[in-house]
Amino acid sequence: MPMIRSAGKRLRSRAETFLRQWWGPNLTWWDFATVGAPSPRFDVIPGDPLARLGLSADELEDADGPVRFRGTCRYLNAASAVVSHSVDDTTEWLPVCLDVMDRYGIKSTVFVVTQREPLMSRLWPRLRQAIADGHEIGSHSRGHPCRVPDSLPFCLGRFTIDEIEGSREDILRNSGQPHVWSWAYPCGNCADRKFAQRKIARAHYVAGRAYPCELQNRHAVPDLQDYDSNPYAARYTQIVQKGYSKFDSKGRKVAILGRTDPAALNGKFDEVVAAGGIYSFVSHPQMLDYGADGFYERHLAHIGGRADLWYVPMGPLYAFRTLSMETKVRQLRSTSAAARFAVYNALDPKIYNGSITLEFETGAPVTALADGRKLAEHGSGPVTRWDGAYIRSAGKNLLVTVRPNTLLEFRFPE
Repeated sequence: MPMIRSAGKRLRSRAETFLRQWWGPNLTWWDFATVGAPSPRFDVIPGDPLARLGLSADELEDADGPVRFRGTCRYLNAASAVVSHSVDDTTEWLPVCLDVMDRYGIKSTVFVVTQREPLMSRLWPRLRQAIADGHEIGSHSRGHPCRVPDSLPFCLGRFTIDEIEGSREDILRNSGQPHVWSWAYPCGNCADRKFAQRKIARAHYVAGRAYPCELQNRHAVPDLQDYDSNPYAARYTQIVQKGYSKFDSKGRKVAILGRTDPAALNGKFDEVVAAGGIYSFVSHPQMLDYGADGFYERHLAHIGGRADLWYVPMGPLYAFRTLSMETKVRQLRSTSAAARFAVYNALDPKIYNGSITLEFETGAPVTALADGRKLAEHGSGPVTRWDGAYIRSAGKNLLVTVRPNTLLEFRFPE
């Protein structure tokens, strides 16, 4: 057996040397071995979620009580629409861009190239502050491999575990963020290839943002106004940035379209919000004009600070969709003074660390508690976090925002 294992190691080493020589410097045998492998479910915790709350199935109540659960809201705090921004690349303009977003209350996914040094080392302190301010740090790979247009050999050779999982580990090690939810394909390469999407899923990302082909200007207005049906090749609504030039794989200079007209940008936003959709827009910080008169800040001034909208990064937004679909709300046996509900799921709370909003019909004023703590009333401002706990009146009903795996209690006045 030792001789067989030794021979196997030598064969694997020779295979990797060959792969790296002909396909790419960071390839391993595992990159090729997993090309056709399915993506296993990575985000659930084994066991009974009710038992983890200290409950058993015989404590569930089927009959309606004085408080009735009416359903899970489409967006957090029953917002009428969503705004989600993402910005790409490790660039010296990133701190300026974050400062501008914070000025207007916009929350973004900042997609960084994690081994672009020495700049990344200087940016980590500002990125850690961005996380505290409600932004998300997403992966844009370690080295930003790019080919315009891409090809199957390129995707096989450069779309490696080192780029995908290594960049995730770089972010976790340097940022303090509990999870890395989002990936953005460098130059949009390989996003339409199923094996690449499976690699993203196996690396425990919940979403991968595409960047449709620049050569045909398909990146400018993909016009997605909702969740993408394929979260691992997720599109967006429109680009917000200046045009630029780049060289294709044959060395030809190509002019790439941008969108900078505030009237057109704002009009597309208004269209999405009027339909109650998700407005997601993409920018590169180095391709923006800053200042109150520039197109970028004029657009942010138009879309920011609205009390009826939810401002959220891409990864937590897609995680919210899974939370909403997989969380159960069950009534429990209640005393004469209280109605109780279990809010639970089997999802890993480190990955799905956000809240959902539940609507209840109470019939009378009540005090709402989550795990024994009284929930405060949400103020009149916009929702700019994804993990809060609070209540809000909605006519005769009560909206309750909590993180799942919680015991809710409604107490009536004595």
